[in-house]
Amino acid sequence: MKKHDKVISIIFVLIMAGMAIFWADSNHSWTVLGTVATVVCFALFVLLGLRTIPVLSEYILTSKQPEEMRVHRIEPGRKQTWLKIIGWMLISRALLLIIGYVFLIIQNGYSGGLFSKVMETWHISGIDAASYLGIAENWYVTEGDAKFHLVFFPFLPNLIKVVEIFTGSYLAAGFVISILSSIVAALFAYELARIDMSQRNALRVVKYIFIFPAAFFFLIPMTESLFLALSLMCIYFVRKKQWLIGCLCGALAAYTRSPGILLAVPVAIEFVRELLGTYKVVNRRAWISRLVGAFACLFIISLGLLAYLYINYEVTGNAFQYSIYQKEHWFQKLYFFFDTVRYQTEYAVRTFIEGDSRNFLGLWLPNLLTIFSALIVIYMAAKKLNPAYTAYFIVYFAFVVAPTWLLSAPRYFIVVFPLAFAAVALTEEKSKDAALTAVSVIGGLLYLALFVAGYPVY
Repeated sequence: MKKHDKVISIIFVLIMAGMAIFWADSNHSWTVLGTVATVVCFALFVLLGLRTIPVLSEYILTSKQPEEMRVHRIEPGRKQTWLKIIGWMLISRALLLIIGYVFLIIQNGYSGGLFSKVMETWHISGIDAASYLGIAENWYVTEGDAKFHLVFFPFLPNLIKVVEIFTGSYLAAGFVISILSSIVAALFAYELARIDMSQRNALRVVKYIFIFPAAFFFLIPMTESLFLALSLMCIYFVRKKQWLIGCLCGALAAYTRSPGILLAVPVAIEFVRELLGTYKVVNRRAWISRLVGAFACLFIISLGLLAYLYINYEVTGNAFQYSIYQKEHWFQKLYFFFDTVRYQTEYAVRTFIEGDSRNFLGLWLPNLLTIFSALIVIYMAAKKLNPAYTAYFIVYFAFVVAPTWLLSAPRYFIVVFPLAFAAVALTEEKSKDAALTAVSVIGGLLYLALFVAGYPVY
């Protein structure tokens, strides 16, 4: 390990140690299994960081990029590949609708056609989709339960409002946007993967994104498919050195969901790499111009979040009113991600002992499986991944696992595209690919069955 990597690693370890000491001193709830889970999660995260630091350092200081080392030409059969992806996505969306409907019939018996039971099958009124549809129809309000809709970001409702003009239904508009966004996400996932991978592996990236157990949420009128599409577009255009377009996509992602602002991390890494690689190649004035352009583009990403804060101010007079609602209504505030693992484990043990299968199978077990499996997969693949993607996963993980009342870990992690890249990197052998595919599909069917059955799957 190089000297500067050692220094960065020591600083990272000291910061993490300080967080652990503060947590241990302030925590008054200790259980054996909760503490063990916390220590394991903390250790995995630290090890992932230490594994990433030297790889990331080398990546930043390396001037040549994969696309620069490859002869630029139009890929033969690209149109056919895109059509194949679009066809697969449309068929898979239709299958999801049918499978969900079949699960509903198995549970309740036949009581109406597929389309007449969409609201019931997908529990639209009981999940966040209802809030997005409410915002689209009425915008943000300041009275009644609807005032809490302010915690949901506005870009999806904005799009639903526009598309409703053509569909005549807010619900139909929501489904249309989610399906179209899923297709766009699949196409850009493929194109982003092709920068570094073979066509076969790039197609496998698309496959894994849409077969992970909670991937059925990409179909529902919620932000997952839209956020994933914008995230992939952001990184793709930045890696293709179309900085402005990429950062505009990043701004829209930050206008869709709060973690969108975290896209600034991989974007900044690519900018630094580009600037260091061209420092001795271009003249001083041109390099300074690029530097200013990089800072300006990074600022653009923040505009999405700033626009949302401005809406908070316009509606309530407080730019951070959403955080008050989060704390008062959902008991949410940011804390340490490893403490989340503690209380999730304790709830899982308690509900299992009490025989509360609904909360054990619907909430706590899926959350814990997602958190640990995501960490392990990225850790195992860290040396094979683009380090900027790993860095994005690290900050995303620390951010989305931090809330003090985490209910939706499987849904939150399906939009973290590095997981699909890591899955591909770890399954080069066909047997491993087949095994992970089977586990993902079976897990997805079971999770969907729980969702349709009304378990607390959010």
